[in-house]
Amino acid sequence: MSPEKEEEKKTDIKSLVNIIPPASALKGREKTVLREKRVKVRKRPEVKSGTLLISSKLRETMNVKGDVELSVKGKRLRLKAIMQDSLPEIEVWASPEDMLKLGIEDNSTVSLRSL
Repeated sequence: MSPEKEEEKKTDIKSLVNIIPPASALKGREKTVLREKRVKVRKRPEVKSGTLLISSKLRETMNVKGDVELSVKGKRLRLKAIMQDSLPEIEVWASPEDMLKLGIEDNSTVSLRSL
């Protein structure tokens, strides 16, 4: 091979590498919305049956519109989400009747899905 062909190959590789964007440019393109999150559910008698109290920050990150679904061990329960500012982000409050339907106790970990 002649030295001219080797130089041409080197420049071709450099031009191809310039086409590939850096990883930082790819990462910042889309902001993903969480559809599901693992949270602790607390038993509160003041919460009405069929509703679930969630924090405002959790509601924003999961983009909850109205209803959510709690699931544990293959059982699912659809509840109406009510926002409350004073709750921690990783905790939700449910009524004792709803927790009995799922067969879970106080401070259990469940999956919360936004619908």
